[in-house]
Amino acid sequence: MKEKNRRIVAFYLMISPWFLVFLVFGLFPMLYGLYLSFTNYYGFNMNKLKWVGLHQYKTLLTDSDAVHAMGRTLYLTALNVPLSTIIGLGLALLLNRRIRGAGIYRTVFYLPSIVPVVSSVLMWKFMFSSSNGILNSILEFLHIPAVNWMGYDYARLSLLIMLLWGAGGGVLVNLAGLKGIPRDLYEAAAIDGAAPFQSLRRITLPLMTPIIFFNVVLGIIGSLQIYLQPIMLTPGGRLMDRPIDPNYLYVVHAFQQIFSFQRFAYGMALLWVMFIVILVLALLVFRTSKYWVYYETEQEG
Repeated sequence: MKEKNRRIVAFYLMISPWFLVFLVFGLFPMLYGLYLSFTNYYGFNMNKLKWVGLHQYKTLLTDSDAVHAMGRTLYLTALNVPLSTIIGLGLALLLNRRIRGAGIYRTVFYLPSIVPVVSSVLMWKFMFSSSNGILNSILEFLHIPAVNWMGYDYARLSLLIMLLWGAGGGVLVNLAGLKGIPRDLYEAAAIDGAAPFQSLRRITLPLMTPIIFFNVVLGIIGSLQIYLQPIMLTPGGRLMDRPIDPNYLYVVHAFQQIFSFQRFAYGMALLWVMFIVILVLALLVFRTSKYWVYYETEQEG
């Protein structure tokens, strides 16, 4: 066997455990869900499935709740992804400085990302509370009228604040990227008289674009699939409770359709549409990356 073929065989043998698990527990459920989205499946008629073609997808187009929920989800993603990316990069720039206790600061800023979602939501729910909530207590101390953070007007802002609280999760990746920038470049720039801001703009940001690209893609995928936070922020916080309209996001709508109304096939159609939206946005970011992402080596393909 030639060396090239031996390497190919070795490669497939090494990835085969992951590939088999992916086929059984990843790809097969996805494709089976796609098949169910073209049927009349409602949870108890598995032996009497009927092919209905694109009916579920046509229903989606006339479902005003689904359309508005998709709009809210995209709007929240458009706010959350850039803000969390900027905050994560800004924190990493601060923590990359040689200051005493930098390790403690890095731990503190990364801590929110390892706190379970349920715990963090309950904490923010307490802070947003209209009665004796910390945020309203601070506003009252400053002689500013209290705000109904859970109400219709501020619910989306409350959700966004809570999401940005976890922006420190990207600090480690950003710090790793910053550590990989050669110090020689900054020293050469300093000798040429470059100000710190010029070094940031001409050296740091261009070399950090692959990391920013990575965070943006993951941010889009995560933001479009937000589910638990709006549910937990709802008064009562039970899984079947419907959040108020500003926080009624697309995945929440899909969950409601599947588990509250037993519209399993329609729920599968909703989730496959979400998958296509994520795929399109990710491809869009990939296609535009050649204009703003800087790679030190030539990229193939």
